[in-house]
Amino acid sequence: MIEVVNKPGKQNTNADALSRFNVLQRENTEPLETDADMKTKILQESHDSVLGGHRGTNKTYAAIQEHYSWPKMREDVENYVKRCAKCQLNKALRPRVKAPMEITTAKSPFERCALDIVGPITETTSGNIS
Repeated sequence: MIEVVNKPGKQNTNADALSRFNVLQRENTEPLETDADMKTKILQESHDSVLGGHRGTNKTYAAIQEHYSWPKMREDVENYVKRCAKCQLNKALRPRVKAPMEITTAKSPFERCALDIVGPITETTSGNIS
């Protein structure tokens, strides 16, 4: 049998991510006054926490939108994610332009040669070459 015991605040020294995530979860659909401090807490918990996982703008926005709504919320999420130092350090820098495909044709025999070298090829006990 599993017993669930609620330990508030500092008494819960070994709190896991799931118990901390529920601090700002809303179950009802009543409007919530969101001041600047509350918005910051929501953004931090939805983006920076273990469950937030530093997801991008779209996934963070979708997670917040499930429970909260305020004017210019999308813009706030975009600005928050853009200013996240960890996200900017780990961001993959990919080239924006792909190299064009180049078709090479030979003008005379053996002008271009290619050779695939494979080996040595081992033989199995049943005589097959793998």
